[in-house]
Amino acid sequence: MQTATLTTLAESTLSQISPLSTSKCNGCPQHNTCLSSNLNKQELQAFNLIAKDTKKINRGEYLYRSGDMFDTIYMIRSGSLKTSMIDEEGREQVLNFSIQGDIVGLNGLFMKSHITESKALETTFLCGISVSQYLNLATETPKLYQRLLDKMSSRIIEEEEHTLMLGTKNTDQRLASFLLNLIKRNSEHGFHSDELELNMSRRDIGNYLSAAVETVSRMFARLQDQGIIEVRGKSVRIEDLNRLEMITH
Repeated sequence: MQTATLTTLAESTLSQISPLSTSKCNGCPQHNTCLSSNLNKQELQAFNLIAKDTKKINRGEYLYRSGDMFDTIYMIRSGSLKTSMIDEEGREQVLNFSIQGDIVGLNGLFMKSHITESKALETTFLCGISVSQYLNLATETPKLYQRLLDKMSSRIIEEEEHTLMLGTKNTDQRLASFLLNLIKRNSEHGFHSDELELNMSRRDIGNYLSAAVETVSRMFARLQDQGIIEVRGKSVRIEDLNRLEMITH
């Protein structure tokens, strides 16, 4: 009965979406960390039908701005984004950086509109899924509800840990924690854990860590002088993970 229902749903969904070819989730390198992971063949077939074609945004372009309608969940296939808020005085506060495999834009779910803005740090490709189609499919596939809750919970935990870090750690510890967090996330998404591409500016990193850009630059230079990291432009190679971890304590 469930298989028949999913097949009917897939056929119904197909008539509502763009006639362009849809992304094939089971061939995507981010499939195991995406919302579509752990689906069986029939469930994945239905999911494929609501996954929009890959969206490309260039460095400096916005995926969405504050006030834009929230109607799509985005997953980063490649590239990275910066999410921030602008206050009434026009000052920016960087909230997080999203990398390959991350889900973005979920903070708009409650208000049905975005209260943040998300800008590409490099050429970025994303998959988009209609929120209404996703929730409709989730009524037939409860695993999709669970995956969405897991992703939202993970984001909440990251934000709480970030708040704790800002309140309890010095600037050296904050930068080390920032690098270690990126290493952990890269590893979870199946990438080299000792190679980081920091496409965000030093100013953005400083904003995120509540540190002056000059302080951030000095900290990177000090870590390199100590042989803990090697900096080559935007690329950072971790040379001594144990010593980097020790800085955070």
